[in-house]
Amino acid sequence: MNKITLGMILLIASSTAISGNDVWQTLFSEKLQEARQGNSKAQFDIGSMYQNGRGVSPDRNEAIEWYKKAAAQNNEMAVSRLQLLQANEERFKKELANAGNGSKESQYKVGVMYTEGIGTNIDLAKAAKAFEQSASQGYVKAEYKLGLVYYEGTGVKLDRNTAYKWFKMAADKGYAAAQYYLGKMYASGKGVKRDYSMSLKWYTKAVEGGFNQARSEMIDVSEKMKIQKTSGENKATTRKSADIIETEKTPSVAHSFGIEDLMVAAWSRDGEPVAYLPSAINNCRTESDKISCYSDDQTQQTADNIIKFKTKSIMRNFTSDGSFDVTYRNLVIDAKKVSDIEGSKVVNEIGNENTDSDSYTVKKGWGIEHTLECKMIENGKVSCLKNKTYSFMLDSPRIVAAGN
Repeated sequence: MNKITLGMILLIASSTAISGNDVWQTLFSEKLQEARQGNSKAQFDIGSMYQNGRGVSPDRNEAIEWYKKAAAQNNEMAVSRLQLLQANEERFKKELANAGNGSKESQYKVGVMYTEGIGTNIDLAKAAKAFEQSASQGYVKAEYKLGLVYYEGTGVKLDRNTAYKWFKMAADKGYAAAQYYLGKMYASGKGVKRDYSMSLKWYTKAVEGGFNQARSEMIDVSEKMKIQKTSGENKATTRKSADIIETEKTPSVAHSFGIEDLMVAAWSRDGEPVAYLPSAINNCRTESDKISCYSDDQTQQTADNIIKFKTKSIMRNFTSDGSFDVTYRNLVIDAKKVSDIEGSKVVNEIGNENTDSDSYTVKKGWGIEHTLECKMIENGKVSCLKNKTYSFMLDSPRIVAAGN
C-alpha cells in the first residue's frame, strides 16, 4: 500500500462507487504513519488531504502544520503550497474587512472563499450568510449563489421556495445560470407548479445568454409539451366522439387553426426541417399571442464556402382561418472567406450583403430580416409567400402520419 500514489487513489475512488471514502481513509491512515516517521512526501500528502477533506475532515490549520514540516525538509511542493495559502489568507482578510464595511462585491467573494476554503476553513453556514448580505444589496451573482444554496441545502435548510425567489431576482437581471435553474424548477415542479411553457421560456433565455447546458433540456421540455398536447387532443376526441359522428352527417365546416396547431407539427420543406417554424432542429416557446423559435446550429455550403449559423424567428398575427406572419433573421457564427459569388441567394439570406458590388460578403453577426406571409391549410400543409416575392409549400410529416 506504501507505493500507492494519490493519483492512483483518485482513479480508484472515481471508478468505484463502493466504499470510495474507505479508500481515502485507509490511505490517510497509512500516509499518517509515514509522515510521523519524517517522510516529507507523506507530510505533504497529509497536508493536502487535510486541506481538501480527503479521508479526514477538512482542517486548514492542520494542513498548514504538515506543510510546514515538509517545507522544513526542503520539500519544494510544500514551500509553494505554504506561499499560496499565505497569499490567500491575506486576500481573505482584505475581502472580509471590505465586506464588514458593506461592500457587496467583497461580501460575495467572502461567500465564495468560505465555500471553497480559500484563505480560511470551509464554512458553508458563513458562506450562506455572506451571500445573503450581498444579495440583499442587489448583487446579481450573490442572488444566484443564494438561490443555489437554498436549492441544494448547503449551509442552510433546503428550501426550494426561497431558492425560486433568489433565482428569479437574478434571472430577471439576465443572469443565465439563474434562468437555467428556473427552467429546471418549472420542468420538475420542485418549488413551483410544473409548467413546461414557463420552463421552455427560461431555458431559452439561458441559452440566448450563453448557458449552452440548457439546450438539451429545451429539447426535452419541447418534446414533453408535444406529448402533453397530443394526450389532451386524444382525450378531447374521445369525449366528443358522438359529436364527430353527428358532424359527418352534416356539411363540413372550416377548421379553426390556432397557435398550438402550428407548435406541435414539426414542419419541413422538401423533406428537410425548417428553422423558422417549429421543427426538429429548433426550440420554440409560446408567448401570449406569438411563438418564438431559436434553432440549433446549421451549416450551409455555398460553392467552396461553409457558413455556420443559427436562426431566430417570431410567429404572430394568427387568425382563425390559419393565417399568420413570420419574421426571422440568421445569426452567422462562423464563415470562411467568401469568394465572389454573383447573385448568391443563399449568401444573401444568411449574411449581410454588400450592395455596392455584384459579390456578397458573409459577415459574422445578424443578417437581414426576412418576412413570410403564411397560411395553414388542410392535410398538414402550410403555404407561404416570402418577402412578397415568391411562394413555397411546407408540410408536416407528423400530421400526415397521424392521419389528421
